[in-house]
Formats: sequence, structure tokens, C-alpha cells
Amino acid sequence: MIRLTACLLLLAATVIPQTAGAQSNIMYGSSRNPLMNTANPAFFPSHSRLYLSLPGVNMNLNSPLAYSSIFNYDSTQNKTNINLNSILDTLSNGEQLRLGTGINAVGLGIDFGKFFLTLSTQAKVDLGFGMPQGLVTFLSEGNYGHTGDDVIELLDGNLINARVYGEGAVGFGLRLNDNLTVGARVKLLVGYLDLSNAGSSLTMTTAPDYSSLTADLNLNMNYTSAIDITTDTVNNTTNVNVRTYMPKNYGVNFDLGARYETDLFEVSASIVDFGPGIHWTDGIKRIVSAREDNTFTFTGVDVSNMMQGGTLDSTYTQVLIDSLKALAEYKTIDGGDAYWTAIPTKVNLGGMFHITKGVSAGLLFHGEFDRGLVKVGDVFKTKTVGFYSRTSALARVNLYDWVEVVAAASVLTNNGKWNWFNPGIGLTLTPFRTLQIYTFIDYMSNFYIVDTKQLNISAGLNLFFGSSSSR
Repeated sequence: MIRLTACLLLLAATVIPQTAGAQSNIMYGSSRNPLMNTANPAFFPSHSRLYLSLPGVNMNLNSPLAYSSIFNYDSTQNKTNINLNSILDTLSNGEQLRLGTGINAVGLGIDFGKFFLTLSTQAKVDLGFGMPQGLVTFLSEGNYGHTGDDVIELLDGNLINARVYGEGAVGFGLRLNDNLTVGARVKLLVGYLDLSNAGSSLTMTTAPDYSSLTADLNLNMNYTSAIDITTDTVNNTTNVNVRTYMPKNYGVNFDLGARYETDLFEVSASIVDFGPGIHWTDGIKRIVSAREDNTFTFTGVDVSNMMQGGTLDSTYTQVLIDSLKALAEYKTIDGGDAYWTAIPTKVNLGGMFHITKGVSAGLLFHGEFDRGLVKVGDVFKTKTVGFYSRTSALARVNLYDWVEVVAAASVLTNNGKWNWFNPGIGLTLTPFRTLQIYTFIDYMSNFYIVDTKQLNISAGLNLFFGSSSSR
């Protein structure tokens, strides 16, 4: 039971992915897909006077763990084991598991010559799960050497955040001359679900003589949802109620972009999702510890040797786990303080050389700042909790004015950890210059799917009207 509990805790890293929805550099490097405008509002495909984007999907996965990081096969015993040491080593640098999903409901773009207008609606899901570094240290080292004032923090703001929201956007672009285009977009946000840490902590303190171990839990999380879940303890049933009205959790963000293009080259830059984010005011609840005094002290346990041969030894963990379970009781309080959460801000830079009329190559950079919680009540708590970047060498080929192939190799960084080779490829088909079908697969960290740590997939359809040939 002890090993199972520990394994489930660590394996959560593989089944709870995080959002933040990094876009594909391949899509940004496309010259034919109008949805490149979502990454830079100064982009607009020159071969179409009007486009209509039909429902499509974008998914982004970023995980520090892969199958080979978790499991190893013992051929002598013909069984697969969980490699706890490998898991702890992998999680030791503070990486988060991240999943971003965006569904493009509908989009419209109209080119008026000197300026263009874009309208779009999307539904987005952002999920994040991180292993607190104090917990990683505790599982790998125990409490040896951490006594007195050297407190081990087992729970911090890196634990979990989840967000579901809708986005309606109005964009405007202006051609200042034949080469330079600038653009801006305003995004109106509606929040449907948020689960974020508002100050939860779990600390463990060891007496200088190792005679006792004290755990202190302060559970404090914000929970806001358009779905109410209540439990009837008398009838032992769970009731789910979906609100029929739009939640009053509103926000606003902005995009800015510029693009300069000649017959020889093009350069571009944009900042996306810059602004305060979502203001959560409707249906707020707080998840807090059930007891005011949530401190527990137990004696006679030395957990310095809790790891034996890569597995947890129940002799050293049973009392500890049972005690922590007793601390985990919680209650839900209705009507918490209004608060803000920020959408990760993205920065894009690009440079492409036009080798021939249909062939281009260059470098693209995408950086993402995950700022975490912005404001609770009247107190601002702006904090950068993560930085992620993707730098891609990219080649683009346009064939017969209706086939575009884009290929890239990317270097990824996640909170300072580098991943050196992540290929990607995209195919865009526009038969008869009217219907467009596109698929992008980017940031593939491994061709063996179960060992993939990073992956971005986009697919969808667009319709064009008033098309004309272009570079």
C-alpha cells in the first residue's frame, strides 16, 4: 500500500499534463495559413481577400517525464519496475507538466487593401502540475541534515493550477507601406473554471536531536467554476449542477505585432496575451484546512533511509504517510475574495530569407512567461514562475500555389533545462484556392510516442474567398 501511494503521487506527473498552450513555430512560419495571425496580428495572408476559419484544434504537451524515465524492464525477472530514483532526478530542477488546448470555434478575416480586420472566438484549457522541490528533496534524501531552523517545504505554489476560459478577439492591421505592416488585437476573456494555489503550504521540521518530526499544513486554494458539485452524505450521492448563465468572470488581454518584408527577406515580432488576465468574481470558493490548528508532531521516526534500492521502505514511511493523511482534511468555503489570474505572455521573433519565389528559410523564436497569480483582493502578487522557449531553424516550400510544406528543427528550454533536437513538419493544402486543410506536428521530442516529452499538434479547415496568387 505504501509503495502504491508513493507511485501514484509520482505518476501523477505523467497523467496530469499542464497548459499553457505554446503555439507552433511551424504555424508562425507559414505564409499561407491565416491562423498565423493569432501569433502575430500584423500577419495576413496576401493570397486571400477574405477567409473563414472553421473549427480546429491546437494541443501542446510539455512533460519532464517520459515512459523510459518512469519504468525499466528487468529481463532476469521478466517484469517492469517503477524507477523512483530516475523520477526524482528528473523532477529535481522544478519543471512542470503542462498541457494547453485551444479550440478555434470560428474566425473571420477581411482584407480592405490598406488595412484588414480579424474576428475570432476560441475555447482554451490550461493545466499545470508541478512537484514541489521540497517534496522531491524529502523523498530522495529524507530528513537527514534538515534539523532545527532548516525547514523542509513539502508544498508550494508549484503544485497545481487549472483554467478553462473563452476568448473573443477583434484584431486590426495596417499596411504603412509596401513593406511594413503593424497590427493589434483586443481579447475579451470569460472564465469558466479556475483552480489555483492562494498560499497553501506544508512544512516539516525535525528536532535537532531527530527525536521528533513536526508537520504543519495550511491549505488555501481558490476554486471558481460554472459547475457546482455537491455531496449528499445522507443518501451517499453526488450532484452536478451546470449553471445556465454565463459566469461574470471577465478579463482582457492585448496582442501587438509588426512585420517587415521585401523580395529578399522578412522580419517580424509580436507580444501575445499581454495584460491583466481574468478577474474571477462569480462563484468563488476557497478550499481550506478543516482544522485551525493543523500541526501534528510525531516521535520515534527517522526517515533518513526511506529510500532503499530505488523504492520506498514501509518501515520508515508508514507512520509518516498516515500522519499526513490525517492532516489532509479540508472544507470548502463559499464566497471568497475576488482575484485575478494571468494568462501566460508570449513573445515571438522571426527572420526569413526568400531563397527563390517559393522557397524560404530562417530562424524563429517563441518565448513564454508563466506569471502565475496576479492579484488576490487588494494585494498584487505578481510572480514569474516559469519561462519556456522554442528556437527553430525552419524551411518553407510553396508548390503550385496550393501546396505548402514547412519543416523545422527546434531547441527547447524549460526553466533552464535544454532539449536539443525536436523536429516538426506541417502540410497545408489549398485546392482550387478555396478550401484549405492544414496539419502541423511540432516539437517532437521523440519519434517513439510513449517517450515523447514535448509535442504540439494543430489541425483544421479554412475557407477562402477572393483568392489571388502570392509568393
